[in-house]
Amino acid sequence: EGKTMIDYSADEITTAESEKIIEEVKARLESAQLKFYPGFGFRHLLVWKGGPAGGKLTPPHDISGRVIGPYLPKGQGGDILLRLMRESAGFLPAHPVNAARAGKGLRPANAIWFWGMGKRPRMPKFYDRYRLNGSIISAVDLIKGIGIYAGFNIVEVEGATGTVNTNAEGKVRAALAELGKGQDLVYLHVEAPDAASHRGELDTKIKAIEMVDRILGRLLHELDIYDSYKIMVLPDHPTPLATMTHSRNPVPFAIYSKGQTKKINRAYDEPTASRGLVIKDGHELMDYFLHS
Repeated sequence: EGKTMIDYSADEITTAESEKIIEEVKARLESAQLKFYPGFGFRHLLVWKGGPAGGKLTPPHDISGRVIGPYLPKGQGGDILLRLMRESAGFLPAHPVNAARAGKGLRPANAIWFWGMGKRPRMPKFYDRYRLNGSIISAVDLIKGIGIYAGFNIVEVEGATGTVNTNAEGKVRAALAELGKGQDLVYLHVEAPDAASHRGELDTKIKAIEMVDRILGRLLHELDIYDSYKIMVLPDHPTPLATMTHSRNPVPFAIYSKGQTKKINRAYDEPTASRGLVIKDGHELMDYFLHS
């Protein structure tokens, strides 16, 4: 309880390394009701069959640099989750993956941390609402899961890491390929700016934003072969470097349609966007994008 959350991602542990960590967790902690599944990077999944829904869990990236005691699992089932966390902290520090990481000067994945609890949601299909077929390109399982529920095609890109070292060119090629196959819409998600903010790394966030700029430039150039297209850019939520966690403030968005001649002499940033159109309910943004 007196320990500090030094690094929620174990220095952005690779998927190959974390899979081995989860294998050990499965071998030692899994039961008929509790099943562990490897995911991507530092994000993985525990399925608790018949588990309670009233627990209180805190995302680890919300408490960087803080003592973890006040943020440990509470409520229904919290005692069981806390026991699993403590047990993992007893055997993971000695895992060969962590020994190898220590030899490289990297932080270890020395315990598991539970967060993001929820039950399987019910969502309408995107096609049923808009009569459009879509694809999703992302390194993040959460985004892929939303896409699956929405009925999108999930596109896997080799080298997509969710960091500033992601395969940006591969993601662009994949997006263009999906459109070339006849998809009506492609959602291309870039996690790197958010990851940099959670880690409090200004230089990395600048590089991530520059990468987004290059992605946009490439897309705009390649999309010119189409008679018409529309593109929108926006973050899904703010993650200020000052707080290193998410906020509920509105985010700026920009929309461009091919052939648009009206020039707007405004920057793409929060102060400028705050003086423009505000869409209060986020789910209405897609309606505006498609029909404006």
